[in-house]
Amino acid sequence: MDRGFDHIGSAELDEATKAELRNVTDGFFERPLEKAGNFDWEEFKRNEAFKAIMMPSPLFWVLANFERSFTQKLGQQMYEEFGRAVANTNDAVGAAETQYACTGLEIGRDEEDRIETIISELADGERDPDWDAEKRELRDIDAPPETRKSIGKVTWDLWVEDFRDGRPLAAEIKTPKPNRDQTMESKRQMLKTVAAYKHRDAPTPICRYVFPFNPYGSLDAYEWWPPQAFFDVRAEDGMLVADGFWDAIGGDGTMEGLFNFLLDESEGNIEKLKELAGDETL
Repeated sequence: MDRGFDHIGSAELDEATKAELRNVTDGFFERPLEKAGNFDWEEFKRNEAFKAIMMPSPLFWVLANFERSFTQKLGQQMYEEFGRAVANTNDAVGAAETQYACTGLEIGRDEEDRIETIISELADGERDPDWDAEKRELRDIDAPPETRKSIGKVTWDLWVEDFRDGRPLAAEIKTPKPNRDQTMESKRQMLKTVAAYKHRDAPTPICRYVFPFNPYGSLDAYEWWPPQAFFDVRAEDGMLVADGFWDAIGGDGTMEGLFNFLLDESEGNIEKLKELAGDETL
């Protein structure tokens, strides 16, 4: 099979990581392949004659059925599960979980007010995003117990224990063209977590806003405007983007190795789809 991905190098993941990832990909492919296998070309020709006549290839419609089901299973859940699998086979970091809930969090009234001020000023363009400066503002606020209130739980897409210097990674994963409200809420979640962990006997998480890939190729070329009010995306400030994310949780070359793993896995599924369609034109 001609892969046609000349920009991907030769990095390979270790066998333990491939095995863990294969558990994830099998789950993503199982139902879409089943739906494709249930496609009845003769029934389709009778019931959907206009479509069948205009595109008289069973392979096309098998692929269409597969694609609809497959796309429904994709989205950010895929990146969370890939991230968990990669981190859990990397001895340099601790255990990873998806949809990890930090519970029993409290912040002071002054801390909450400062968070809302930061968010408002960023949204209105009255300040530039600066993650270190924003964290310092919260650390400088005294919030005695009597001023604190519960903020319930905060749920992170991916949590990796002992990520750096004994501190966990708390990752909020978004596709790289999020809307303004999504980005604003993620920044608020990061700030609340930093403030709340001031009052806990536990290491403060390393909070990161994550893009698992970058459709613009490089950070310098990134131009999607909604998140840039809240994050200095081109400086990857408070963020992990594309290989910056995968290599951080899995080691150098992880993103490239992940691509090569997925290319290998996809070949078998394409052969299965060809067999289901009885068509060797692909």
